[in-house]
Amino acid sequence: MMDGRQHPFHLKFRQRKLFAAQISGQSEIAAPLADVWDALVDFDHYHRWNPFTPQVETDLKVGSPVTLHVDMPGRSKSVRTEWINLVEHGQTICWGMQMGHASLLCANRWQSLRDLGDGRTEYLTTDYFSGALTPLVMALYGEPTRLGFQSVADGLKSYIEDQLNGDSA
Repeated sequence: MMDGRQHPFHLKFRQRKLFAAQISGQSEIAAPLADVWDALVDFDHYHRWNPFTPQVETDLKVGSPVTLHVDMPGRSKSVRTEWINLVEHGQTICWGMQMGHASLLCANRWQSLRDLGDGRTEYLTTDYFSGALTPLVMALYGEPTRLGFQSVADGLKSYIEDQLNGDSA
């Protein structure tokens, strides 16, 4: 079986060298990795914790569309379609997009989990951009995206920790 990171569909969304940039958000969650993963792939309940993308529609299969309802800070709400290109159960989800040819604009959003031991999990979300339009995208959307990604990381942390403490969202 082919390693998902080497799958041609995943490689289609890899970051190129031309105008490469990235935006991230991160949190350390006081919960076991399995609990964090379960919340991360429970798309029907994103509205409970994800202020940046409160609605996500996908079947989580590589090659399938993912419809994202985005509420970017300081911008109007939008709906966009990207493509699931990597799923490593319990560890990583990636979805990406290209605008025209990859040399124009390519973006690939990684959401990754890492077991820190002692019932703690690191959540990291990073969007890797490349292509000639990247400087324009960063100028227009860089800071709102960074704020949005950190709100996702903080929201996931609060949601899971509150559930573990018996507070329902």
